[in-house]
Amino acid sequence: MSNMTPFEIRLELLKMARDMLTEEYHGKREIVNQEWHTKVEEANRNNATAPAHPGYPAFPNESDVIAKATALNGFVSQVQSDNIKTHYTSSLKK
Repeated sequence: MSNMTPFEIRLELLKMARDMLTEEYHGKREIVNQEWHTKVEEANRNNATAPAHPGYPAFPNESDVIAKATALNGFVSQVQSDNIKTHYTSSLKK
């Protein structure tokens, strides 16, 4: 990222945020599916009525992606090279 313009950096942050939120969504969706299948199998074993599917979480929208990218940018912007150098050199002295 060293030779990137500020616009390119922001675009990369948006892409990263989108990817992170999409992965999180698919993980949550899989958990919902697994829990529901477990309940259906249990109901079938007990000759009970199978529960209705609870539905999936909302897919991340544009606002979610921008909020995540803003959070990532805030984290990156707060890290100062002086702090990193100071922390690194002080840990070497120990």
